[in-house]
Amino acid sequence: MVAMAEPWRHPETGTYYLRRQIPKPLRSEFGGRQLWKRSLETRDSSEARTAFTVANAELERMFAAAREAIAERAARDVLTPQAAAKAVARIAAVKTGSKFDGYPVLGNIYVAEEAASTMLGGAQLAVLQPLIDRGLLEAREGDLLPGDVWLRFVRTRSRDDALRMAEHMLVWVHGGYRHEGPYGDIPRGPENDWRIMNALSDAVEREQAALRLMLSNPVRAILSRLRPDMKLGELLNAWKAKTPAPGAQGAHETATTVADFIDYFGDVPVSRITGDHLYNFRDAVAGLPKAMPRADRALSINARLVKYRDHDAAKVAPASVKRRVGHLQALLAHAFNQRWIEHSTGSGIRIEGYSKNNGGRRPFLDDELARLFSSPLFVNPQSWSFARETVSDMTLAWFFLLGLTNGARIEEIGQTELVNVKTDGGVRYLDLGPDASVKNEGSRRMIPLHALIIELGFDDYVAALRRAGHSRLFPDLRANKFDKLSQATSQVANRVIDRVVTDDPRLAFHSLRHNFKDLARDVPIEKYIMDQIMGHAGLTAGDRYGFGARLKTLSRELNRISFDMVNWTAIREAFATVNWNAR
Repeated sequence: MVAMAEPWRHPETGTYYLRRQIPKPLRSEFGGRQLWKRSLETRDSSEARTAFTVANAELERMFAAAREAIAERAARDVLTPQAAAKAVARIAAVKTGSKFDGYPVLGNIYVAEEAASTMLGGAQLAVLQPLIDRGLLEAREGDLLPGDVWLRFVRTRSRDDALRMAEHMLVWVHGGYRHEGPYGDIPRGPENDWRIMNALSDAVEREQAALRLMLSNPVRAILSRLRPDMKLGELLNAWKAKTPAPGAQGAHETATTVADFIDYFGDVPVSRITGDHLYNFRDAVAGLPKAMPRADRALSINARLVKYRDHDAAKVAPASVKRRVGHLQALLAHAFNQRWIEHSTGSGIRIEGYSKNNGGRRPFLDDELARLFSSPLFVNPQSWSFARETVSDMTLAWFFLLGLTNGARIEEIGQTELVNVKTDGGVRYLDLGPDASVKNEGSRRMIPLHALIIELGFDDYVAALRRAGHSRLFPDLRANKFDKLSQATSQVANRVIDRVVTDDPRLAFHSLRHNFKDLARDVPIEKYIMDQIMGHAGLTAGDRYGFGARLKTLSRELNRISFDMVNWTAIREAFATVNWNAR
């Protein structure tokens, strides 16, 4: 039985009171108070009972009025479906910075679905967990998506179960998580909670539809390519591995520059290399002597700078400084082109005293060519030396003759295989095709041989090599550590020029290439023909169409150049005495 209310006597004063607990749902109408206490203003028990009956009846009327007020307000504050949707949209607008932005309701119902999965036996969440681990945006078609468990539960379980499952989300909407936004103005109650529950289910369906559309039309995630911690040594290795790969000599020289740069500045991340680094490195390199003993060249750059700080020897040529700085510029440009750094700081570095025309090659003058080709190397084959390990005089003579008459680069001549000495339509030519090591792709070409070369017995020379079982046009050449066959030939050829013609440093074997171009201009030969023979790439879009002029056209135009400063009669008579088989 429920105990009847009765007067309460104060233990110290003996005064009687009306003292009752206010029902919890009504406390808001009583200022939040839990206890109602009023004095009956008597110490007499019978008077107290009479006064208590009156006071208690009045309190019951107050409780009834409070219930009526709460009911009226509740009826007035029930959310419309539109208001419930607006409340859900308000939380959906919150940006958390997580990987679920864009799907805010789906990204926050995991706790609710965990509760639902527990009520369903746990199997559903076990299917969902791999997706939660990977991340919402990593979902694949066919995955159980966030919201699937929620919707199943809402559609199959009782209203009370669904509201229990959704309590996490309902508290959020009602402002229970104050850090998410200024909520708390939505009155709670079974009806409001259910309407919000329906609005949440609508939002789940909308976000799932958007997610499924994204899965059917996936957009690849954009990951940053920047590599702020990449060191220069790592960049060097990546540059070496690019396609097409740099040549062995260029890679070696670049590695030497990188080692010097790291020794000078420390192993600075590539992203932190500035123009100041490059300018200071330029000045350091420019302070080194032009020539050093081999042992000193093996020292670190800091050791070399200390040793030669007060040295009076000639300094490194501007062209050499340009080449060293160019190694770093090429690496930084590669890093920028790969988007490993945001800015290329290597462009625009000026080299004091450097000019493309300063200290470069010049062509031979006519008298200088006459003097060179009237030397014993060409008019007295009996004097040829075969003692030199790197290049014989016979090979050297053919190098000079081919370089003069077709303007080929020295390594292009030296690497030629006998199988690439070919004939087409009566035209003898050298085929610098796919297997040739050339300066650039534009240098792959077919080079017709001038009639003067054929008259000197070139075919007899080639036939003798084939009979002897050789595979290369110049079998006495030996590759250096960079797999270059003609380095020694270049050095010997330049010593011949110094001895026979002049020691002007601007004259070298490569000067013959300049002579060829000038002589072709004199004829004149069309520029596109000249460029095709010499392996110079065209500059216009039209130049890239087709393969170029036919070999017959190239040969006809080439043979218009007479090289009349050379005494070909003397050379022909001399070469006619050579027994190519004996050689």
